[in-house]
Amino acid sequence: MGKRFLILLAALSMLLSCRPGRIYQEFHKFDNYTWKRFDKVKFDVAIEEAGITGDIVFTIRHITQYPYPNLPVNVILTTPSGEERILELDIRLKDYNDKFIGSVAGDLWDVEEVLWPSFYFTEAGIYKIEFENLIPKMGIPGLVDVGLYVKKK
Repeated sequence: MGKRFLILLAALSMLLSCRPGRIYQEFHKFDNYTWKRFDKVKFDVAIEEAGITGDIVFTIRHITQYPYPNLPVNVILTTPSGEERILELDIRLKDYNDKFIGSVAGDLWDVEEVLWPSFYFTEAGIYKIEFENLIPKMGIPGLVDVGLYVKKK
């Protein structure tokens, strides 16, 4: 019985981790649910062939005790040839009635923000995407992890 359960659990885990159309997905967990002010989160997105179009999506998982209505971030995308694209975003985590937005499971909230819809990957190679939190405190409490995925169009 124990072996069957473990095999079933492993198969279910593999199915849930594979999302159709996603060509990249990675998460960065924070120690003590805190994103320290000067710790940049970096992702290396490997694109195997040029000419792919996909949505680049930033994910945020936080707990109900997250103290702010938003998460301001600076995002830098660097192409394999060195071209940079920069975004400064103020991602809303609460609506104007001070209620969290996104999907919830217990005490965990998930929010997604499309950074670049239909991004055209002009070349194969490593696209570096770096996030810096812009809240002027030494650490942002209540953040479980942030992630990035690319969904092929």
